[in-house]
Amino acid sequence: MKALAGPAMLLVIVGGFTIYKAMSKDPGPSREFTELELAADDDDHTGTCYALSTVLIANGVFGSATRTWSAPDPDDENRWDLELEVVRHGGNGPERLFQVFSFEKFGEQVRLVEVDASEELPTDVTENIDRLLEAPHHRKSTPVDRCLKDGGTGYQYPPKK
Repeated sequence: MKALAGPAMLLVIVGGFTIYKAMSKDPGPSREFTELELAADDDDHTGTCYALSTVLIANGVFGSATRTWSAPDPDDENRWDLELEVVRHGGNGPERLFQVFSFEKFGEQVRLVEVDASEELPTDVTENIDRLLEAPHHRKSTPVDRCLKDGGTGYQYPPKK
């Protein structure tokens, strides 16, 4: 009987951990939020032709950066912050680089409304949108349905012919 105690205890621990992971969910925006088209920062908030999820995936969700989604107001599902953090080795020890992108839903679009960042990184919204769009343009990522039609165009997106 004692020979089975170790494997039984291991089974209980693994089972408990599996149940915990299955029932816990990392906070983050809904799929409906991330599938909205990312808007440019121009006066008309021109669509970029890419869903927020496409932009994030094309950017490799920023490589090895630790990413954390948070809602500034837990009761408001229309605004989410995405924090990206990397710790690198600097001349005087570890250095923390971070960016916090604040996205907000406006109708059928999601807009980048604010960027907070380490000193070395840009905080200008337009500049960050331009940087975010480099990867989907380079990879020729799939645009939103609106831009697949003839004459479909968007911010920095070449029209279909």
